[in-house]
Amino acid sequence: FLKDGFDEEGCTNNLAHLALSALIIEFFYTGTNTIANLFPEVFQSEVPCAAVALTTTAIKVALDEVIVEGKDVTFKHDVYVDVYADILGLMSKCHTSSIHCAKTKACHVQWAKIGR
Repeated sequence: FLKDGFDEEGCTNNLAHLALSALIIEFFYTGTNTIANLFPEVFQSEVPCAAVALTTTAIKVALDEVIVEGKDVTFKHDVYVDVYADILGLMSKCHTSSIHCAKTKACHVQWAKIGR
């Protein structure tokens, strides 16, 4: 659920799904008392990796609720900390590739620009 197809060279668009960008913009940037407004030095130029990982974890919680037929799933640290850590690990792995690092950074910058 983190991918959004492939680019012209056939490389996967990792961590670029439209649901991810929409939720990031809505949660961190939309409204007057948003986290981006409270911490402009952190969110002004690009969405931080930790915010992307947190948002991705929240999407995982929502998907888990769908799997258990709409029953509430508690978004608890001890339940989802491994998911969050795995996503940060995936992001670190993406950053070892110059192509994927540039692509994910471009997404983070674009999302912040749209959100401002």
